[in-house]
Amino acid sequence: AALPATGVSAGPAATAQGLAAGTSLVFADVPGDWHTVDFSHVNLTAIAWDNAPNEPVAFAFFGHPNVDFDGSPTAYHPNDTGDDTLSNAGNADQGWFGVVAKAPSDPDVVNGNAQIDQRPERLLKGKYPVIQQAKNNDPAPGHYVSQTARAANPNLPVYVQNRYFDASTVAFGALSGKLRDQGVALGDFGLAIRHDQALQSGFYFVDSGGKRSFALGEGSQKVGTNLGGSGRGNRFNNNFPVSFLIFPHSAAADLAVFDEATITQRISAVLASLSGADNARELAILLAQNEVAPGRTPAGKAGLDAYRQSSSQRLPAHFGNVCQGLRQFGFALAELSTAQGLNSHALEAQSWTINWDEVERIPQPTDNGCWATAAA
Repeated sequence: AALPATGVSAGPAATAQGLAAGTSLVFADVPGDWHTVDFSHVNLTAIAWDNAPNEPVAFAFFGHPNVDFDGSPTAYHPNDTGDDTLSNAGNADQGWFGVVAKAPSDPDVVNGNAQIDQRPERLLKGKYPVIQQAKNNDPAPGHYVSQTARAANPNLPVYVQNRYFDASTVAFGALSGKLRDQGVALGDFGLAIRHDQALQSGFYFVDSGGKRSFALGEGSQKVGTNLGGSGRGNRFNNNFPVSFLIFPHSAAADLAVFDEATITQRISAVLASLSGADNARELAILLAQNEVAPGRTPAGKAGLDAYRQSSSQRLPAHFGNVCQGLRQFGFALAELSTAQGLNSHALEAQSWTINWDEVERIPQPTDNGCWATAAA
């Protein structure tokens, strides 16, 4: 099916997720032991239309990103010199999960199609890691075959590296079991917005976390580098504030390898619809208001409520960067008077186009809207 237009139309409209758009957005925190890297507890906030308050169209949370190297050809090496450490690929209790592993009796091993590392220290639950081979056209022979929960090329054998999504080039997320319980599925899209710099990354879920896990914010190496991070494994620099938006029921019919332009298009269809709400600005407030230092708990809906009740309504730090991140992915306030912090009479007295083409757009942390112009 064709994607909905990224412009906001007047009146009720079908959202990118098939729901009829309401008038306003409603926000509610979801109970649970939700956590991200460096934050032992965060609030997961459900966002829904007022005409269907129990059917979330988005979830929001804050934290530091957790970087997932699984699927990258250079993620894991027999000598533990890959992009990630082997301790993140398996353990004695769970066996191997970040790499493909097989028993010596497996037919693929017996017939020589798959090569395994049979050193005693690499045996976990009866299986050894599979090693990439040039004869299989593997991109990094000598490294282990690193896997993702979904296959990018399902027609390839499980022991071939090119079967899997490459974490170093594809912006994807890892879906925890408890977030799946909220209606999020593999293939659904999400957006990560860095607060302290104007950096963002769209993504979609192709990898999985633990079935009973409340962990949030795990994205591929590509998501981490899009947000400005760098480094190897547990030493990857991810110490920066990020807001995440997750869009349930947004998955494409096929789980292909999507480039970033396609990911942006899919996310923009959802955010364009949300920006038509009469309180759309509160979505940006919620995200920016969530920012806290490690050791503290992001406020979730309580932070938005506190802003609503504040007499000064001073905008939170990095509100401008949050707005810019949303704008990059299709979020545009429907009313210019709302976006500009001007009343309708002031606008009527001016000569303007719908895009305000004659002026430069600049972040405006003290303005009322998600964008401001040099003329404001």
